[in-house]
Amino acid sequence: MQYTAPEPPGTGHPYRIEVWDDPPESGGSIVEVIASSTSFPVSVAALKAAIRERPGKYIVHMNGRHRMSCELAPDPPAPLSPPRTKIGPDPYPEILKDQKWTFANLPEWNTLAIRCRSCDRVAPVDRWEIARKHGKQTVIANLLPKLRCECGVKGDCEWKSGRLPR
Repeated sequence: MQYTAPEPPGTGHPYRIEVWDDPPESGGSIVEVIASSTSFPVSVAALKAAIRERPGKYIVHMNGRHRMSCELAPDPPAPLSPPRTKIGPDPYPEILKDQKWTFANLPEWNTLAIRCRSCDRVAPVDRWEIARKHGKQTVIANLLPKLRCECGVKGDCEWKSGRLPR
């Protein structure tokens, strides 16, 4: 029992890419012939394009009367979900850009975080460790050019300040 569409006489194109609605073994019918070529690399490129462009269909790669492959083209991927929005109040509502703030005169109940302007990531910072490393009299805003985000951007950050919970 022959399942393939007959090739028109005199064409001389041994490689064909056919689109089927069901597998040829289970009695499917041919929908269309996408490409016919004498070149194997061209037929492989057409096969890849057909798999991309015809989701949910069976793609058959033919060499003359011989079937080389029969693949079900996958459905397109689901669209990406939108980014999650923050729920609740911002734990670091204030931005510290004033040159008067040092680790020594910052109130103890304040917490610090760094916000990257390029990727909008907010990361809490251990202020006591930074004060020990750079000194208590260091102006907090002067450390911004030295900070690097996980996204790889250096210096495009801002300090954010919040309060410890009671």
